[in-house]
Amino acid sequence: MTRTTDDLAPPAVVEGAPVSQRPAAYANLPVDTLCSWQVNLDDATPMMRQFIEVKQQYTGVLLLYRMGDFYETFFEDAVIAARALEITLTGRDSGKLGRVPMAGIPVRALDSYMQRLLDQQFKVAICEQVQDPALAKGLVERRVTRVLSSGTLSDQQFLKSDEANYLAAIAVDGKSQRWALAYCDVSTGRFACSSVGYESLLAELDRLQPAELLVLGKRVRGDVVDEWRAAGPAEIVAQHPCTPLKPEAFDSKRATGRIEQWFGVASLDGFGLDGYPEAIAACGAVLGYIDATLLDEARPVFDGIRFTTQTTALLMNQPTRRHLELLRTARDGRREGSLLWVLDKTQTAMGARLLREWVVAPSVSLNEIESRLATVERLVSAPDVRVPLAQRLADVYDMERLALKVQNATIMPRDLHALLGSCRALMTLAGPLAGESVFYLQQLQALPEAVHEFCSRVETAIADNPGVTLADGNIMREGYNAQLDQLRDVVNNQAEWLDRYELSERETTGLKTLKLGYTHAFGYYIEISKAMAKQAPERYTRKQTLTNAERFITPELKAHEDQVITSKAQLADVELTLYTQLRRELMAYGAVLKDVARKVAIADILCGFGQAAVDNGYCRPVVDDSLELVLHECRHPVIEQLLPLGAFVRNDCVLSATVQKEDRPQLMIITGPNMAGKSTYMRQVALAVVMAQMGCFVPAAYARVGMVDQLFTRIGAVDDLSSGQSTFMVEMTETATILHRATNRSLVLLDEVGRGTSTYDGVSIAWSVADHLVRHNGARTLFATHYH
Repeated sequence: MTRTTDDLAPPAVVEGAPVSQRPAAYANLPVDTLCSWQVNLDDATPMMRQFIEVKQQYTGVLLLYRMGDFYETFFEDAVIAARALEITLTGRDSGKLGRVPMAGIPVRALDSYMQRLLDQQFKVAICEQVQDPALAKGLVERRVTRVLSSGTLSDQQFLKSDEANYLAAIAVDGKSQRWALAYCDVSTGRFACSSVGYESLLAELDRLQPAELLVLGKRVRGDVVDEWRAAGPAEIVAQHPCTPLKPEAFDSKRATGRIEQWFGVASLDGFGLDGYPEAIAACGAVLGYIDATLLDEARPVFDGIRFTTQTTALLMNQPTRRHLELLRTARDGRREGSLLWVLDKTQTAMGARLLREWVVAPSVSLNEIESRLATVERLVSAPDVRVPLAQRLADVYDMERLALKVQNATIMPRDLHALLGSCRALMTLAGPLAGESVFYLQQLQALPEAVHEFCSRVETAIADNPGVTLADGNIMREGYNAQLDQLRDVVNNQAEWLDRYELSERETTGLKTLKLGYTHAFGYYIEISKAMAKQAPERYTRKQTLTNAERFITPELKAHEDQVITSKAQLADVELTLYTQLRRELMAYGAVLKDVARKVAIADILCGFGQAAVDNGYCRPVVDDSLELVLHECRHPVIEQLLPLGAFVRNDCVLSATVQKEDRPQLMIITGPNMAGKSTYMRQVALAVVMAQMGCFVPAAYARVGMVDQLFTRIGAVDDLSSGQSTFMVEMTETATILHRATNRSLVLLDEVGRGTSTYDGVSIAWSVADHLVRHNGARTLFATHYH
């Protein structure tokens, strides 16, 4: 899903920033559109010259230029913004340039419009006024404070709570042909990298579904201007939202210095990256891109780089995940009807995100699977633990993302309250979890002392109902700081002082119609009716004349007004200073809070697995190192939810890649008429394996799963016309992939291989494929066919 255009400005000058590859909307500009790169700066007004100079640094990016209460777009950006946001395209008179295209959005509505732009894969640069217009001599100073792109979002309003938001980069080592995939989530602080073969890279990319993928760019000469396009493998560029970077962004020497500087280390040995230049290059590209886009914003705090050279998950390629409908249905892309829909009983946002990862990447670690299964078994057998655990977790906010805001000192007061409430809810688990011996429940029996310290500090410092923003005030708790309390007394007691002063002035002057008031323009005043205005004392100074009244000011009232104004300003300054200091001090607690969030997420998932097992009658599987697969009375976990209770017909399945007996075959051929349930049977076997290696109970009376390293499916086929592939070509390509990659620890599901060609050729292909799987791959296989 590469964003390209035929008419592009030169590449961005900021190293690591996105170059000129943009949404397809840019390719459809009207031919008479006045574009920024066509303008002679000598012909531009000062304001337009300022805009163009900024735009030249951020080509390929939609530039929102702050002008008072609006963000304006000009030239080609205005035409595109008007279309994308369905706003009015107007113009602005600009001297010799004539009428320049213009379209704008209100500052207060930025978030809603920004979401629409991001959903359409635009990158957006925010150019703010960084100078008070009242103090400007000539043009107001402006500069870009942030570049928003799909992969660098950290604001909650732009993120899905139940999905990770990955920024990724790929790089290849020309000598070893190893591919590196570096990825991070700037909203949670997770950073990982792997160096694997090309097929494993494809599987990892499909599993992660990065919001933005950084790839090497190549310069393409154009008739008017040069263009940069993604130079990565065509199938990756076609399937993922790619952003091309200049070659220097992937330079491993530069990347080494960038990584060392970012993490404050003297070498990369601690990360295990030594000897993997492709991994260093990919990690450096990610970090450089973050620097180039976040600009004034606080950097995300990454705990380190988790580097691996081998997969720790059951590998499934994109067709397999689609066929099994793990996250959404294949027909209409709905969540309802998927495996995730059945198993997701999580109570927390971080639990929901982690569950998605488990569903598409089940574990291949026997120890890890056993720990999860032991926890689920305990929760199934102990409703007095399972039910309170779920109830407490329902009160836990997104601790993972909030903890990162603690680490980089950007957390807001109400978010601190959310974290405080979450920690307090977890502390109440001490009772229900007391004496629990299974690992994942033991972890939550008692929170680290640092969490208690964090809660105490927040509770002592932050008011019960703080303002939404820092400008709203009422952040710090009364009694936290003596100076702050004094200033609040002055501000909060002004009404009482004014009431006393008004009563005193009435009694002193004898003017019964005298009253005090306030306007933003004139401040405090004494108002007397027109008829009695002549009786005003000499110490009253006239301030405003109205039709029926006169308004005055006195030295005492003016002095009080000055004191209140000064106190309000001091109050805001002192409170902000105190809160800023508190945030810096709380940064030290970010890491432990993230660790607790991770433990909570795992417990949340396992608690949901326990509830699903109870609700649906699942059994604990035996997962071992054998090459067996035994399922008794197995059901399809999704279809049984859509049928009346007990209506699903249960099935057995026995496969073995070691014991070649009639009752334990390595390959089973499944036959029957259309709509007989062949595909359903194969999918339910595969889903049972996926659930077992997730650490979940399975829909069966008994299950034994010998560890599966790769799961392949070839079920159904459609033309891939965009790639020029027919149904038969798609089928043969997927089948070839299976034959090349399957091992004796793999599970293969094949449905009517060879049906895309003539009967004679189809039979030959099906026979040869089955024979190869038995004699060469040795994989446990279910083979559905009409050729029998």
